[in-house]
Amino acid sequence: MKNSNSIFLSLGSNIGDKENNLIDAVRFISNFAKILQISSVYKTEPLLYKEQDDFFNIVIEIDYQKTARNLLLKIKDVETQMGRKDNFRYGPRLIDIDIIFFKGEEIDEEDLIIPHYDWQNRLFVVEPLYEVLDEPLDKSSFKIFDQKITNIGKMKT
Repeated sequence: MKNSNSIFLSLGSNIGDKENNLIDAVRFISNFAKILQISSVYKTEPLLYKEQDDFFNIVIEIDYQKTARNLLLKIKDVETQMGRKDNFRYGPRLIDIDIIFFKGEEIDEEDLIIPHYDWQNRLFVVEPLYEVLDEPLDKSSFKIFDQKITNIGKMKT
């Protein structure tokens, strides 16, 4: 898959009521962007730091009229409002929101890389993304063979 002309965000949580954290994050995002699609919730094992709870992950497609930089600031504000604390890299998170694609743009700045620098190596992004795109997923084109993921159904909004 090439850089999408849509805007896709990946959301994850592994602290507290994980599904409710995702629901709350989507509600916050809906205050400044139109939610177009929401994937199923996927339960995934931690990828790089294994000594933590499993994550619940979703991918959403949104319509947003401002810049990618402005969206990043809004997302960081949502994470802060929800109570995310600075933690060590790849550690447990109440909520984590990443911009995967933004209207076909390519951005390479210190704090903003679009498309997301590692999306294609993360099954918790790839599988829900392909679900939202309604495209068959050929896992052989990605480096995701040893990752564990379970579709646990749609969010209870």
